Parts: sequence; structure tokens; C-alpha cells
Amino acid sequence: MTPEQPKVPFSQAEPERKSKKFYYVISALALVIVVLAFLLFKGPAGPKASPKMKQMEETVQQIQQLESSIQEKQNEVFAILSDYKKKTGEDLPEVNIMNLSPEQKKVLEDKIKNEKDVSIKSLLQDILDKNSDIQNLNARVQELETLLPKPHLVEKGENHYQIAMNFLLNEKGVDKARAMELVERTALFEPIVPGFKIWNFFAEDEYGTFITQGTAPISPNQIQRKVKKELVDAKDKAISEKEKLQSDINEMEARRVELISQLDLLNQEKQNMLARMSDLNDQNQEMQTSLNSVHYALGRAKVLAEKGIIKGGFLRSTKLQKVDPALFDRSLDLRTDPVITINASDLQLPRISDITIYPAYFKTGTDFKVEFDITRQNATITFLDAQKFMSEKIAIAVQ
Repeated sequence: MTPEQPKVPFSQAEPERKSKKFYYVISALALVIVVLAFLLFKGPAGPKASPKMKQMEETVQQIQQLESSIQEKQNEVFAILSDYKKKTGEDLPEVNIMNLSPEQKKVLEDKIKNEKDVSIKSLLQDILDKNSDIQNLNARVQELETLLPKPHLVEKGENHYQIAMNFLLNEKGVDKARAMELVERTALFEPIVPGFKIWNFFAEDEYGTFITQGTAPISPNQIQRKVKKELVDAKDKAISEKEKLQSDINEMEARRVELISQLDLLNQEKQNMLARMSDLNDQNQEMQTSLNSVHYALGRAKVLAEKGIIKGGFLRSTKLQKVDPALFDRSLDLRTDPVITINASDLQLPRISDITIYPAYFKTGTDFKVEFDITRQNATITFLDAQKFMSEKIAIAVQ
């Protein structure tokens, strides 16, 4: 009689799944804690600012304080308007409450004069007084801004690093390597929203950048508090997940002892591990290729502009925009032959008139060169300084 085989008390998939889930949660928790600690406790770094840079920073800080006061006054006006509507059942559509013109101010003064309800008259007077305060604060902001260079008004899709590099490279003519070094040791603010004003200063090889609310509906401090809160919430959630999984961990450890005694399961784990190692190796190779490649979008200039990859306008130079990385759907490993070949027929062109590479800080003849055949049916782009283009995203506009 054949002896009965011992039954496997559990499947391998369940503990392995729980193990993966546990380690993912622990990794996420560690990452959140590190980022949170960085945001909450990082201090100033780099060389001490010069008196001139310090004075500029203090001026910007005064503007920030004034903008904060303006926002507080505006919130107070909104609260008063809410009270006014509750008491009267109507709005004040005939005037621009936040910035009264002389004529609008006269309308509101007449309304106060003719109002018989003392409480409503008081609300209207508060609006008038706070509007005056807001106008005085705005005047002070404008006065301080005249002491500073012209700021950059943030547009949709921009980031602080891009703005800082563009200022140093294109406005101040700083070498790219030096510009990257200056920006690297400067505290940048992310995320930024349209309407923020970014003040860039560069003098005597010293760079500084500061940010104020400008016309944005939210202040930089409010954004920073929101980001910190999201990180704290994420940390708390990760801790909660960890505690929830603790009982599963204990069960998993107990079952692991049984797994060790089952040779077949261990061999299967070994095969799975080798397969995962092979996958990781493939991923590493892909990552190395990506890091050493230039990623580019190639097409006619008009098509690239329609896709939003490049953008220009009247009296405005054409620039590479911040777009979906998926649009840079071609790449070239620069560790091999650093040459891109372009054929006119592939782009439905009778001939190639010109080729432009964006961003414009890559210089032809220094960083790359473009060559055409005698019929101008074919062109080649050779990257002379391949190191500069590694991991970069560029647009190749063909005309």
C-alpha cells in the first residue's frame, strides 16, 4: 500500500503576496519619512549671501509679508460680503469690491449714506475701509518692486529649475556647467503655480532666487503647508498600514518555518528569485541605456508647435515647452555612434531647408553639427559633445 503523502498546509502564493505587500508598505513609509524630514528640518546651505543679495532678499520678504496682509484683508472682505448677503439677500454687483475706482467708491459711499439699517451701514463702511487698506498695501508692494529687477511671472507648465536655468543661460550668458552649479546650491521652490513672481538676481558670480505670491490665488507658504500636510497624512497612512499588517507578518513568519522544510517550494522560490534577478538586470540595462541616451521629438516645426512641444510668438523666441515625456518618443544611445539621420520623404517634405534643435542653449558647431547632402534630401545631426545631451529631452524641428 502506497504511503499517504504529507499535505502541503498552505500555498506559496499567499505568504509571498503578503510579504511583497508588507515590504512595499515599509519602503513607502521610509521614503515618506525621509522626504518629510528633509522638508521640515532642512536649513540654509551654501556660502553666506553678500550684503547686496541679503538686501534683495529682505525686500522680497517685505513684499511677501505685504501680500500676506493683502490676502488677509481680502478674506475679511469676503466674510463681510457673506454677512451682507445673509442680512440683505443680495450681492453688491455694481462695484469691484477689491479695487474700487473713484466712481465705484462714490457709489458705495452713497449707498452707505442712504442706508438706514445701522448694522448694514457698518458692514458697507468696513468694506470701504478695508478696500482702502488693500489699495495702500498694493501701493507699497509696487513701491518695493521698483527697487528690484523685473520678476518672472510664472506661466502654466513652468518649474523653478527651468526658470532659474533660463535666466542664467539666456539672460546672463552663464556657462551651462556653472549655471547648474549655482542652481544646485540654491533653494528652489516646488510646486509653483501660474501668477507667482520669481525674482532672479545675479551679480559678481552670485545667484539668488526668491518667490512671491504675485497674482496667484494661493501663497507660497500655503502651498508649502499643503505639501507638508500631504506628507504627514501619507506617513500616518503608511504607519496605519504597517500596524494593520503586523498580524499577517507574524503568521507569515510562522509559515516561513514550514516553507523551509519543503524542498520543492524552496526550489520554486529559487527559480522565481533567479527570474526576478534577470528582470532586474534587464531593467538596469534599460536604465543605463536611458541615462546615456538623448530623447527627442522629431518633426516639422509646425507639427511640433501644434503638439505643444515648442512654442513661440511675435517678438518671442521659440522655446521648448514642458510636455508629456511620451512625446519624446525617439532616443539615441550616445555611447555608440552619436548621429541622427533625417530623410525629407519621411517627413513629407520635398527637401530639407533647415534644422533647429531646442532648447536653444545647445549651440551648433560646439555641441552639435548639422550636415546636408547635395540634394538636401538627407541630413545628419552629429552630437559633438555627447555628454551634454545624455538624459536630455530635445526637439528637432525640420523645415
